Amino acid sequence: MSENTPSEGQTPAKKTYPPKVSFYQDKDDTDRIRGAILYTQATEGPRTLSQFLHRAAMAEVERLEAKYNDGKPFPAIRAHELPKGRPLST
Repeated sequence: MSENTPSEGQTPAKKTYPPKVSFYQDKDDTDRIRGAILYTQATEGPRTLSQFLHRAAMAEVERLEAKYNDGKPFPAIRAHELPKGRPLST
């Protein structure tokens, strides 16, 4: 039996994933992202859509932190703490 195969009576270890984040995006933009991932695998290496979006988002976060917060992380905001909807105009 291989090391990764659970022995009789054991349940296989469940794979854990980071928390899921969802957002709305135009379908054409999503299709472009998938194309960028697929057509750059040979030079950039294989990665999932989640990996690609995470890296892109974190690059933007780091840019904003550098520009507006002396390169330090902004205070963390948990799920459901970010205001929803459009900001009220003044």
